[in-house]
Amino acid sequence: MSTEAAEQPDDEQPAEDPRPTPESGHTEAAPTPEPEAAPTPEPEAAPTPEPEAAPTPEPEAAAPEPAVVETARPVIGQSAPAGAVVPTPSSSGPMPASPERPQGAGVTVGKIVEVTVSSVADDEVEVRLADGRTGVIPRREFDGTVAVGDEVHAALLARDDPRRRAVLSVAWARKQRAWERVEAALADGTPLTGTVTKLVKGGAVVDVGLRGFLPASLVGDGAGQNAAALVGTEVEVLVTEVDRPSDRIVVSIRDLQRRRRRAAEKELLRSLEPGARATGRVVSIAEYGAVVDLGGARGLIHRSELTWGRLESIDSIVSIGDEVEVVVLDVNRSKRRIGLSLRATQPDPYAAVEVGAVESATVVRVVDYGVFARIDSNGAEGLVHITELSDVPGYRPDQLVTPGEQVMVKVLDIDRKRRRLALSVRRVLVDD
Repeated sequence: MSTEAAEQPDDEQPAEDPRPTPESGHTEAAPTPEPEAAPTPEPEAAPTPEPEAAPTPEPEAAAPEPAVVETARPVIGQSAPAGAVVPTPSSSGPMPASPERPQGAGVTVGKIVEVTVSSVADDEVEVRLADGRTGVIPRREFDGTVAVGDEVHAALLARDDPRRRAVLSVAWARKQRAWERVEAALADGTPLTGTVTKLVKGGAVVDVGLRGFLPASLVGDGAGQNAAALVGTEVEVLVTEVDRPSDRIVVSIRDLQRRRRRAAEKELLRSLEPGARATGRVVSIAEYGAVVDLGGARGLIHRSELTWGRLESIDSIVSIGDEVEVVVLDVNRSKRRIGLSLRATQPDPYAAVEVGAVESATVVRVVDYGVFARIDSNGAEGLVHITELSDVPGYRPDQLVTPGEQVMVKVLDIDRKRRRLALSVRRVLVDD
């Protein structure tokens, strides 16, 4: 019985615990409900999804990378910019690796290589590269005929055709070579030869292997230069501007002409000496004289050096375009000036005149105080004063002689420094 009594409270104790609250003073201290409220799995569960969510976007961000690489790959019919290096597809990619191209090797896009023609078809030309690979070039890119065995230069493109042949371009290679040539001409100052193909707004187009623009202001340095007259002709130009990304080339005829003229002028100034004779062409006329092009350098014939006689007008002596022989009077190399004389090519008429000589002369002008007459033998001019025209006083000069009339005159005096002659008509027969 004692055993049953002892066992019974053990069995009934758990059932009585929830009811008698006052008797469980000891059980209040026991944290029976607190362990249930104390477990904090919630804060532990809260940070758990955060690290799980953080690594999740990283594989998602890394996953599109292969797709970006794939979309950046040139497709059939598309070429990459010159100089770009495009990796060949790996064996694990969607396209199998080409057996002719080394695995993992790169292709330098735009590289110009020399290839040998192996076969020619209507629409394509098959070639053999130096490394043994087979390539193909569109037939339309060849200007003339092409035959098996010909060696040509072509640019590699960043793609293969469906037959896994390397695709090359002769036109692209030609264009790259043209750009290199134009850029070298700009750097070295080397002139290029091109054909003026057409007029455009503000100038003309010049074909120098590429499309070059010739502004109207750079057509030429002389008057009357115009681009319309150059269409269809071959011209030499100087490259003044190159912008490959913008596909822009500016050329100039004027700058080339000026450069050549400066070089010729420098050489001519070095070789010319006073007293030397030269031949040139009259390029302009002004009130002060005539400008003569001596073949690179220009000199001035002052109006006082045009003729020994009286100068009525410059046009009466020379005209634009006339070829003349001149004597060099002075060379100023620092100021690049050349003084010329036209009359110095002929003997000085005053040097041959002697006092007391009787000469035939022509009346050239009639003035109030007398007449001017030119000696026919040498062209020297002198004044016949009114007192030396006639022994009969009271007559005006225009009543005695007229311009163009032939008279006989006697030389009375010579002023060689001032280049003046004193003549007489009345003393030809009778001397005072």
